Amino acid sequence: MRLFTLSLCCILLSALAVAQSRKVTEKYNARAEAARAEVWGWDIAAFNNPDLSKIDTKQSAVVLAKHIDVKLLSTKDVNTSLIKFYVKRDFYYGTTVREMVKINDKVALEEYSQISFNKFRTLNGFRAKATTIIGVRIIKPDGTIKEIQVDDELVTEEDADKKKKSKLAIPDLQVGDIIDYFVLVEEMKATGESIDKQMFVLGDDKPIKRYSVHTEISDKFAIRYTTANGAPDFAILKRPGETTFDLVVSDLPALPTQLWMSPYRQIPNIRMNINYGGYSYGFGLLVPPGGYSRNIKDGDVINSSEILAKEAYRYAGSRGPVEYVDAVRDMIKIYQRDNEKLNKDSIPYYVYYAMRYMVFYRVLPQSRINVGLARNMHESNNMLFISLLAFTLRELDIKSDVVLATNRYGPESGELLDATDFEFILKTRTAKPVYMSSAGVFSHCNNFSTDYEGQDAHVTDVVGGAQRKNDPPFASKVKIPYSKPEENIRQEQYAISLDNKMEQLLVDRTTTVKGALRTAAQRDLLLFEDYYESERKALGVRESFMEAFADSRKNKSLADEYTNAFAEARKEQQEAFDSDVKDQFETAPKAPVAFKVRNMALRHDQPDFIYDTKFSLEGFLKKAGSSYILDVGRLIGGQLTIKPEQRERKVDIYEPFARTYEYNIDISVPAGYKVEGVDKLSRKVDNDCGSFMVTGELTGDKLHLTVRKVYKHAFEKADSWKSMLQMIDAAADFTGQKVLFKKA
Repeated sequence: MRLFTLSLCCILLSALAVAQSRKVTEKYNARAEAARAEVWGWDIAAFNNPDLSKIDTKQSAVVLAKHIDVKLLSTKDVNTSLIKFYVKRDFYYGTTVREMVKINDKVALEEYSQISFNKFRTLNGFRAKATTIIGVRIIKPDGTIKEIQVDDELVTEEDADKKKKSKLAIPDLQVGDIIDYFVLVEEMKATGESIDKQMFVLGDDKPIKRYSVHTEISDKFAIRYTTANGAPDFAILKRPGETTFDLVVSDLPALPTQLWMSPYRQIPNIRMNINYGGYSYGFGLLVPPGGYSRNIKDGDVINSSEILAKEAYRYAGSRGPVEYVDAVRDMIKIYQRDNEKLNKDSIPYYVYYAMRYMVFYRVLPQSRINVGLARNMHESNNMLFISLLAFTLRELDIKSDVVLATNRYGPESGELLDATDFEFILKTRTAKPVYMSSAGVFSHCNNFSTDYEGQDAHVTDVVGGAQRKNDPPFASKVKIPYSKPEENIRQEQYAISLDNKMEQLLVDRTTTVKGALRTAAQRDLLLFEDYYESERKALGVRESFMEAFADSRKNKSLADEYTNAFAEARKEQQEAFDSDVKDQFETAPKAPVAFKVRNMALRHDQPDFIYDTKFSLEGFLKKAGSSYILDVGRLIGGQLTIKPEQRERKVDIYEPFARTYEYNIDISVPAGYKVEGVDKLSRKVDNDCGSFMVTGELTGDKLHLTVRKVYKHAFEKADSWKSMLQMIDAAADFTGQKVLFKKA
């Protein structure tokens, strides 16, 4: 009887869930239909009568019109039919982006042939959800308009994070057509909930004939915004209970946004922050509800950043965070008890790596088991991280100041909006300053991120306090230096032979990665089990978490779970090394790669990531009668190829950093064969921007090849582009180079 009752309950609950799901779907469809009718009915001439004159057919696609509509309104001021789909809250927040695009070639056709989106996106907060609605129309050359029936063409699939995502195929879209589509994301907001930062970028990789913005913001909110790089100001209108901000621009040129640009600094843009209530910059400066402030002074942003730094420092000493401080101090005591005493110059370094251990490496019984490569991507709250460092160092009688640095890929001085425009870096107040920030699991002490190179940074003493008699002189500014190409280098050493069948290359490779190139390689290849144990020993932590769990009756089973997780992570690491070879040579290794990590590069005093790999490759040798052709140029991997539309450039070049790629290749010549074509391998392109140099020589039965590609600077003016092309083209051309193994 009980079994029957339970079965009946399950059936009823299942039926209820199906009915509820159907009801939600019906409401969504009704809301989507209303939204499409509203958007298609917009009275915007650029959409209703698109300008098809002077279409640049050399461009893959041309955006005829783009409009962004943002509404943040009290629910009492919104049409009831709009909000009845949602759980009623205080404010309606909706953003619509609509584009009308002329498709000129197959590249654009592929780009616009499908659209992926999430119908419902769960947000932070109780029952908070965002809903996505999409609409698509195709306009044929004869003017016929065909609206896509979204529900008929939708396919639901899982993304990489196992989350359901809807994919919309666009049938019957052809070259020469115009696609008119919009994406609307809307949700209900409670009082005090955060609002997304708005950024309106007046440019893209396609020309835009007309770009417009319309926002309606309730007077319950305060606005601050900044115009950058020559962007025009909004037309602002105060209306009862709200303020509107409007913008219209025309004929925006295509820009190489996918190739070495800094949009914040090179493309006209407007950034807008929206806050419930008022905005305070400290020292009594306030933007009241319903008010707005434009182009905030840098000094006001610095003031608010200093207040934020001071508050974070105080928080670091409060209950909870201070446990990290106490733990690091205890680690120092144990280390000095078991080893030699740390001198004062060494303390900042120990504190940095101990805090990194606490934040990224430490494992507690309640920690989620995460020992695979995904753990390598973890990042911390940098403000809290440096505040914990500052508090710990202060307890050890070492004062610190905070450096406020702008990002090369963010807004520059004179166009700042809020404290998030700065990176907060700690600088010890010592004779030889030590700089600290948290880039992640593998960050080094006294190492600047290349994103901040070349920037004039502001230094504040709000954390360190007043200067003491023996403190070094205080400087309110610091110039963050550019790194050199020889500091950021990837070196490859290959010893290559041919198998007996003359079908495969047998490769012994040693890879050394330095500087700014290092972290990406570490994240791809290193395992937590290995770097945890290395750092635990280096810091003098006596017992590993595995030993602690094994000795605990309560947590003993966790040791077994971690052992199994480590075994799975080893399999993942094997796949990562296989992928490392595949990515480099653009072909998969014939068998699993044998590998060994020589140096994990976990600290500044052992900074080079070094590993060995051994593998075999097919597809590099081609039989030509009794001879064999070797694609020797492919051994340096795929090279950057500049597209035809990118060969002319009018904007400055923001490269990630100066860097060097070096290949030293020794190829054993098979017995009974000689090599032809060695004389054609050497080449040299060397100018102010970069270089690509190759030397090849035959010594006995060894063909030795040295290839070196250098990007000399992190920034180049636009008029240097032709010089850069010389180096880039030379490298791309070399990948087609071959040599012939001919019967002697």
